[in-house]
Amino acid sequence: MRKAATMSPVLIALMLLAGCGIDNKQPPANRTEPAEQTAPLRNATIVGSAESPDPVLERVRELERLGKVEDVVVMESFPVQIRLRAPQSVIDELQGMPRKGGLR
Repeated sequence: MRKAATMSPVLIALMLLAGCGIDNKQPPANRTEPAEQTAPLRNATIVGSAESPDPVLERVRELERLGKVEDVVVMESFPVQIRLRAPQSVIDELQGMPRKGGLR
């Protein structure tokens, strides 16, 4: 009888340890298109628009959420200057956006 009582805490401890190894996490979803996923990332500085809210900055934030741009740094200037790393196609899209005022 005593042996069954001592097995219970050991069994509980083993179950707790086994439960700690289970994380139920799934691998992240493929957030980028296959062509862009393999495209090399390039450094770029993108100049924003003098509009408020800035549509260029909003697009960069959206692309960042989608995982299409990395290492985004927004520098305090007017209009803002945005440093980032992205595939050339994304950089071309951002540089091609219409802007009001400021540098190009």
